[in-house]
Parts: sequence; C-alpha cells; structure tokens
Amino acid sequence: MSSKLQLTTLAVLVSAALPAQAALYKVVEVAPGVSGNEVYGTAIQPGATTDPKGCFVDDCADGASYKLAGETRNRPDGFSYREEVPFAMDNSFGYIEDDYDGFEDYCFYQLGYATCEYWASDRWSSWYNETYSSNTPNSLAFIEGSAEKPSGAINTVINSLDPSGQPVGNFSTSSKRNEAFSAVTNSTLTSKAQSRAWASDGTYTVGSTSSKSGIGVERYYYSSAPAIWSASGFVSIPRAGGYEVDGDYYAQGSMRDFYIDSAGGKTYGVGYNNYSDQHMNATIFIGNSATPTSATWSSALIYNAQVDISGDNINSNSVATNINKNLVVVGQAKRSGGFPQNGAASNRLFIVPDASASSINASFFYGGIFFDGAGGEMGGINNFNEIVGRIDSENHREYDGKQRRQRAFIYPYGMTPKTDSSEETAITARRAIFKNKAWLLDDLTNGGSESSNNNQYRIYDASDINDAGVISATAVKCSGGYDSTSHNAYCGDGNGTEKVVAVKLVPIAGADASAIQPRSYDSTATERQGAGLGFGTLTILGLFGFMRKRIK
Repeated sequence: MSSKLQLTTLAVLVSAALPAQAALYKVVEVAPGVSGNEVYGTAIQPGATTDPKGCFVDDCADGASYKLAGETRNRPDGFSYREEVPFAMDNSFGYIEDDYDGFEDYCFYQLGYATCEYWASDRWSSWYNETYSSNTPNSLAFIEGSAEKPSGAINTVINSLDPSGQPVGNFSTSSKRNEAFSAVTNSTLTSKAQSRAWASDGTYTVGSTSSKSGIGVERYYYSSAPAIWSASGFVSIPRAGGYEVDGDYYAQGSMRDFYIDSAGGKTYGVGYNNYSDQHMNATIFIGNSATPTSATWSSALIYNAQVDISGDNINSNSVATNINKNLVVVGQAKRSGGFPQNGAASNRLFIVPDASASSINASFFYGGIFFDGAGGEMGGINNFNEIVGRIDSENHREYDGKQRRQRAFIYPYGMTPKTDSSEETAITARRAIFKNKAWLLDDLTNGGSESSNNNQYRIYDASDINDAGVISATAVKCSGGYDSTSHNAYCGDGNGTEKVVAVKLVPIAGADASAIQPRSYDSTATERQGAGLGFGTLTILGLFGFMRKRIK
C-alpha cells in the first residue's frame, strides 16, 4: 500500500470518529456576477452577532448577512491597481519607465527569483496592454454577485466595505490612473488628479490623493499624500519629512484605515508617510480631535519596520494596514533585496499593540506557523484582535530559487493594553476556540459534516474578518474534491482542473477547539497540472503581494 493511500485511509477513519460538527469553518463559494478567469475575495461587510462568540454560537448559516466584495482577473496586474506607485515602492518611477527591462530588474534586485524572465514577461504583457494597447478591462469588481462598475471605469478594485455594505476603492478611467469611490464624496477630492479610497465608516473615508493623473504624458513622476474626508471637509496629511520632489524621487503617502476615539478626543489613522531620503515608512497618524476633518494631524513612525535601520536600508518600505477599536495596529514591511533574511527578501508581517503608546515599535510575527523570515500579506483585524492574512507555508530558499507557496492564516492575538475589561472574557473565549494559537485556515476547514464540501477548496488568502468571525477569502478549487484531505493533495491525480474562486469562511455554530482536525501532508510531491490556473501557479503566490521598494 502506498504512503499516499495510507494517509488518505487514515484521514477517512479519523474523520469518521469525530463529531459531526468537526471543522471550525464552512467554506461558502460566492458567485461573482461578472466575467473573469479567476475570482478573488477582497473584503467582508463589518458586523457582529448578538453573542460575543459570533457565528461560533449564533448560527450564521451561509453568512448571507455579511456581504463579500471581490474582483476578477484574466491576467496579473501590470503593477497593482491599488498602490500609489509601482510595486508599492518605485517612487522614482525608474523601474516602470524601463518597460520590460524594468520589470525584470525589479524581480532580480528585489525578489531574487530564478524565474524572473517568466515573472517579468507575465506582468510586462499586462502593463503593455494597459499602457499602449487596447486597455481591455482586467479587474471587474462585484459585491455578492452584483457588478460594481462606476461610470467610465476600466479596472475597478474594492479595498473594503463600509458598515452599510457600500464599496470603498478606486478605479481607472481613460484620463486617470486611479479615482476613489465610496459612499462619502467630496468636491475637493474629485478635483484631484488621482485619488484612492481604502476605508470608510460611512461618514469619513481615508485614502490618498496625487498631483498628476498617471495617464498619458503624466504617466510618471507624480507624488501622493495621505488624506481623510467627509461630505463637508477634506484634509491632506502633511509629509513627515523631506520634500515633494527630491532629485529623481517623488514623495508618497497613504492612509489605509482609521479609528475615532471619541472618549479620548482623538482620531488614529494608519498607513505610510514620506520621511527623509524619500523613504516610505509605516506610520500612525494622530489627529487631536474626534472630528477628523477639524483635527491637526501628526505622524508617528513605526520603529523596527522603517526603511533605514542603523544606517542601512534593511527594509525597502513598510505600511500599517489596519487598526481596530483596541488601537491594535497591524502591517507589513518588505525586506530589501540587498538584505535578504533566511534566503528571502520577504514581506514580513508585524503588530503594534497600542497606537497611543509613547514609543511605537513593531513586533514581527514569529513562532508556530510564522517561521523566521516568513513572508506574507496582511489581510485585516477585527475588534476581538483576530488577525487574518496569508503566510509562507514553505521555507525553501527564494533567492536564486522559486517562490514559496503561501496559504491563508488566522491569528487570535488576545489581550492588548487598550482592551476594554468588559470584553476580556469574550476575547479569551474566542481565543480558546483556536487553542490560543495561529493556524493555517486549511487546518480549520477539515472534517465532519462539512468535510466533503470543504475538501474542494484550499484557502490561499484571507483578506478581511468581521466581528461575527466571517472571513473573506480566496481559494483554489478542485470540483468534487481533492484526492485526499491533505494539504498537498492532488486534484484528479494531478490532471484535474483547478480554478481560483472567492469564498466566505463562516464559523460553524457549536464548533470549538475539539473540532480542530489538522490536515496531513502526503509524502508524494505535488505538481499542479490543472488547466484552471490560467496564467500559472506562481501568479497566485504573488498577485496581490506587492509591498516592494528599490534600494536607494
């Protein structure tokens, strides 16, 4: 009997011995309602349940009360439709100006893969189409099966949903590289050459604005600044240092999320700002009023995640992506190609437990599934301090090698300095469901009555989580189920068709730590051969992971 068959048989026997509710999450595929070869989940509607344990107690069925937003792709982005500058780091526009050679140089100097010709060719062909050719739409956005296409839009992305389920994001037109859209509009915003929206509470929206359109003769050499606005007010956050233009470099900044501390009379935003030597560093923005558009704003650099550490550009750039009501901040810092760590110039994930602390320092995820030098992409954090995203699930050397495979995770962080004492019991109880540690989400979708359905999916990315515990995610699907329940199982003995789909992960009512049944690993190496991956397995490993910046 083969080792693969032994593992499969063992998994079936163990599954049969477990209670029917085994597995913590039900995987619910979401129909996009728009065309596209591949479908990605990007955001989940905020919301909670009546019970502090969320959908783990209240039966949320298929999660219909919480809308999922997503996007399609027929090809990889030339460079990310969401970021202020190419590869989230090229504020000299040097790489992108050099066309194909620039894409290959970026890969060679900042990623180090042995596959840079392939990597560059894929993205250059998309950039060429968007820049010089037909400009055929590639990113079509949707919310629960209904298309979201602002008037005149070409490519549209949704970064988040507001509490009413309205989209927050940006889109390109024939005259602007990016234009923000949300339920909150402002005449000052619409007059800007470019704008992006990242998060909104329905009254205020945060993002960035740019000085040129990024289209035509203004394609290169524009600067951007963090911004927050309401229907009646608009504030552009000052640069933390340097100049708008410094030699070949153009200042950049962005606010990605915010929280209004009404009791403390302050507003906290997170993102990145421009500092000396035009470095783009993760930042906490502090407004001295609970009315953000009336506040005076300052910027606090997040130490340990900055570009320049002891005189060397250890990181190429960094960004704080999310903040919750406990003032917990999460983000990511791209390791410079000149200073790889454990064989990779990875995009490391970090946390700041208290945005109001007198000294702001990032702590990088480490331990358990987070090995030293692991790279990933931050997804989000809810008000129970549960963090989701994706992380390397392989630890081979990337420099002069191939990209590591990544998988989605959840990290129940637990108590932090600003956690309200009245919520400590709820956070402790929710953390106990996960045995007080981080998991790959594939380990939490295995077993019980949902096993057959869930075994059709391997969860690649978790982009957002709400207080009910519902997660927006992206999965690779093998219709009918993989050959076994293992992490690296074949689809149709390696000849099946896999496709990329948007999914919700909905907690199963009544499930607790006893339901966790980790997936095994087949001893046989898996080589994906399905036709459904379109532009290749490597693309899904890095499609949205562009936290990159050139060494200066």
